[in-house]
Amino acid sequence: MQSPKKPSGEPGNGSAADTAHIIPMATLEPQGWANGRGWTREIHREPAAGSPEAVTWRLSLADIEDTGPFSPFPGMQRHLLSAAPVPLQLSIDGVVHDLRYTQIVTFGGTAEVATTAVHGRARALNLMVRSGIRGSLDLLGGDAQLSVSAACATALVVLDGIVVFGGRRLERFDTILPGAEETPLTLQDATVAGVRVETSATDAAPAPA
Repeated sequence: MQSPKKPSGEPGNGSAADTAHIIPMATLEPQGWANGRGWTREIHREPAAGSPEAVTWRLSLADIEDTGPFSPFPGMQRHLLSAAPVPLQLSIDGVVHDLRYTQIVTFGGTAEVATTAVHGRARALNLMVRSGIRGSLDLLGGDAQLSVSAACATALVVLDGIVVFGGRRLERFDTILPGAEETPLTLQDATVAGVRVETSATDAAPAPA
């Protein structure tokens, strides 16, 4: 297992605080999808400069309970990680993807995406970044003693196992927003999703929220 890698160019999400921030899963309010086929919990959104109604990037956790289409998000790039042991089948521009736990797919915001099969309640971790901004989802796993800061990760989401950050044990789907200073992170038989957003990439027109 490797520690989070520092991205090339300017680090982090462009708005890192001096100290880290933890977002507990228990504090996230579910919002029903317009089509009634699932729920979304918004973890964090970073507003676009000069346009409070638009976002530079957004991280959320979705509960998918039925088949049906995804909503389009023009001007965005999407990264989706299957975050539950329930198999999830997606059709992306006519290509079928059978996703198992922790598998990741990336697609454009205007792609034609639909859930074509789900067995039980699936969960998906979603990262959306504005076109022209580099974003990624990666995995950390196993046992490790690390030090993390905003220079190496924009956010870290606990998927399973024992995760202790700055002396505090975290629950499943709790999210860390690292600060400018390094903070110790301990993994024990754990899986963590690492989010990186590089806002130093070429700027683009704001996308709708």
